[in-house]
Amino acid sequence: MTFERWLAFVGVMLVLVCTPGPDFAVVVRHALEDRRHGVGAAAGIVTGLAVHTTAAAVGLSALVAAHPGVLTGIRVAGAAYLLLLGFQALRSALPAAREAHAAPQRSGRPYVDGLAGNLLNPKALLLFLGLLPQFVTPGRGVVGQILLLAATIVVIVVLWYALVIGVAGRSRGRLRRAGARRALNAVTGTALMAVATTVMLG
Repeated sequence: MTFERWLAFVGVMLVLVCTPGPDFAVVVRHALEDRRHGVGAAAGIVTGLAVHTTAAAVGLSALVAAHPGVLTGIRVAGAAYLLLLGFQALRSALPAAREAHAAPQRSGRPYVDGLAGNLLNPKALLLFLGLLPQFVTPGRGVVGQILLLAATIVVIVVLWYALVIGVAGRSRGRLRRAGARRALNAVTGTALMAVATTVMLG
């Protein structure tokens, strides 16, 4: 793999990773509760990416893609989980629910949300299946090239969500006001449900 090809891959991934999506919504939602919760959600996402990377490196992604029924199952499960997260966010947007759910979340929940949301996202699986091979030079060392690209993705994701969590932390005071927080939860919940609907229809 040439340096130019790797640099092109970095540019593509910066656009993809920094474009707000379900992973972004999950991290922001937890980061506004507590910085550690945001870190936990981001760690779950990185773990999910590591699983997808391993699957791509050993050819499991190609095997899954060859069986549409498996991808359909992943799509349905992922959409259902996103709908659940969206429903929870919308419920938190209600004034009465705001007080009822004022207690801190369990420490394991952010990680599970990040991990499950990423693992059950068929687009993440297809990203590794369809995008990575375009930047891999045929011949020996293919697995090593895939792992290099995967490590690049992880570094980009870690740096991006570190920035997101930092910004969310500085804005937490203002966004914790009842009105602003309910509005944010409403927007996040609506976005998650919209993504879930798109996944189901796609």
